Amino acid sequence: MTTPHSSQADQLFAQGLQFHGQGDLAQAMQAYEQALKLAPQHIDALYHVGIVGFQTGNFEMAAGFFRSVLALAPDDAAAHSNLGNALKEQQQLEEALDSYERALALNAADADTWFNRGAVLLAVARPQDALHSFEQALTLNDADDQAWQQRAAALRQLGQHAPSLESAEQALAINPQNVEAHNLRGVALHALGRLEDASQSLQQALALVPEYAEAHHNLGLLMATAGQPADALYCYDQALALQPQWHEAHASRAAVLRQLERRDDAQRAEATANKLRREQVAAYRRHGEEQLAQGRAAAAARHVAAALRLDEGDAALWQLHARALNAAAQRDAALASIDRAVALKRDAAEFHLTRGVILRAAGRYDEALHSYEQVVRLAPHNTAGYTNLGSVQDQLGLADQAMANYERAIALDAGNALARWNRGLVHLRRGDYQQGWRDYEYRWKAETLDLHKKQRDFRQPMWTGREPLAGKTILLHAEQGFGDAIQACRYAPLVAQRGATVILEVRPALVALMGTLDGVSRIVAKGKPLPSFDYHIPLMSLPLAFGTRLDSIPAATPYLAPDADKVAHWRAALGPRTRPRVGVAWSGSADNQNDRNRSLPLPLLAALFDAPCDFISLQKDVRPGDQALLDTLPVLQVADQLHDFADTAALCAVLDLVITVDTSVAHLAGALGLPVWIMLQRPFEWRWLEQGASSPWYPTATLYRQAQRGDWAPLVAQVAADVRQLR
Repeated sequence: MTTPHSSQADQLFAQGLQFHGQGDLAQAMQAYEQALKLAPQHIDALYHVGIVGFQTGNFEMAAGFFRSVLALAPDDAAAHSNLGNALKEQQQLEEALDSYERALALNAADADTWFNRGAVLLAVARPQDALHSFEQALTLNDADDQAWQQRAAALRQLGQHAPSLESAEQALAINPQNVEAHNLRGVALHALGRLEDASQSLQQALALVPEYAEAHHNLGLLMATAGQPADALYCYDQALALQPQWHEAHASRAAVLRQLERRDDAQRAEATANKLRREQVAAYRRHGEEQLAQGRAAAAARHVAAALRLDEGDAALWQLHARALNAAAQRDAALASIDRAVALKRDAAEFHLTRGVILRAAGRYDEALHSYEQVVRLAPHNTAGYTNLGSVQDQLGLADQAMANYERAIALDAGNALARWNRGLVHLRRGDYQQGWRDYEYRWKAETLDLHKKQRDFRQPMWTGREPLAGKTILLHAEQGFGDAIQACRYAPLVAQRGATVILEVRPALVALMGTLDGVSRIVAKGKPLPSFDYHIPLMSLPLAFGTRLDSIPAATPYLAPDADKVAHWRAALGPRTRPRVGVAWSGSADNQNDRNRSLPLPLLAALFDAPCDFISLQKDVRPGDQALLDTLPVLQVADQLHDFADTAALCAVLDLVITVDTSVAHLAGALGLPVWIMLQRPFEWRWLEQGASSPWYPTATLYRQAQRGDWAPLVAQVAADVRQLR
């Protein structure tokens, strides 16, 4: 419905467009802003403010407004494309590529987006992908001289000089003033041995832009090839007059000075080149380290790769490159880089340590074990070596050996928080809760854990279980995954029994479900403002605060309840029950570090669905690789109706059984007091203990355990056999 405000906003926007078309950006911006005061969600005004921001060089502002457009219209291809352009100008190249990909998924017929994507791909040293992008742009608009020129640049990087020459000439046929195309034509002709023609092209580039340093340098290279060192020297001097810090030009200059037998000058030029090259390497290294610390791993890898192109003999640079690639989940490339570091310094324990980290992240545990063994052999006092060796031993089911190495690490460094955290997980899995919960608190001190990075900084003190709570307000805040929050929220009523007013902060998808929990005065969605409170405690610290032992777990269920109206909806939607109803979940969050082990490939589960039951998928998110198979199975899919955990809880409540891997659905069904069969990977996660078919945390749960690490088939066969016995 049109309101007086929206009509006036449209008029102001139209005025802005008129000013914009006339090139009066200040007046256009003023009109757009006035429109937004009346209609803050006026998409066209938001979009055009972003355009003005881009045109005036305020790229950060432009990106913000394009994001605002996309929050209202996520399928706006132009907004995605322009967001990519703004990010490109801010050198956020990986993020820019993501935006271009989204834009092209919505509109693959936009030549400009293909062109800009190609330009970014060239900048991140992906010339083959860039070439494809420019060719797509040219398919849509073959009269774009810039696209032909950039295609020539991509082919040059690929060493394909003849096709590069053809593209440069296509660009010049369209626009004879394209100076970059003249330069690229000259480079290609030089590579093809056509020196006179190459010289003419480079001279033409310089006639158009006399201050074109790269063309001066390329002409110098040509003169050196032609045996004219004096002329080459002149060209290099011209280039350096324009770019005095260009180390490559200084190195080229040194080479021709030697030919001219000016040895002292050559040595000085070479020294300058080396100094500038070292400074450039150091700058790239510094940028890479900064980007990695900020969590922008792909950008970090790009900066370090640029440094390596200048100095391939720096082993520490190869290690940094490997770390960045590993953080970007590019395991094979990371391994190749760390192997270069190891080849340069075979006895450097820290390189073997990084190699082990990469191999472990790739699930190659036996090889990681060997790398960590190398670390402790080369550096027997390296506490990190013992910590990581223990961690991979535990993953391989060698818990006793793992514990021995954790103890060695702690003996060397009593403050080794990661070793204590890892040791705590083994203690908990073995049922030694007294020691386990104490070590579990070291999660906040282990700097390599994501939890450490997400630690909250409240001015209020943390409750330890000893401070009186009568008349006090305490904030319980979720810190880890959905399942952890569901498991630990059972302590909220116990906190309330101590006389406290309890505030519970959880992620938005849990808010409605947690509203059924006893003892909580207020539920706050994470990210929303918090009310005042006297104490706080992370949810997973509550077992320690209450001195929880294996025999004192507050295990009474249900402690959460489904919404009655939602239950009624599902009963009606599913209709009369004719066979057992079984809900199934086979994968958790792909972001979980243990996802490779705990999620089950859907094809392995397919045999389960032969049982005489009605199966319902409890997967809120189905992975693309699973969807095609799922569509062929006798499984009811309702993901579009599962908006939060309250919806899933109500669906579970009308089922006879839930079968799931170790994910949030397991905790949900257990907390609701519903029958749940949980399929567990080896080694078992701490809360399920080392053995047994029952759980002290969830009395209605039945546990199915892998006999061999990674071997799901026998476990699924047993589950399938048991399902067939349901009535």
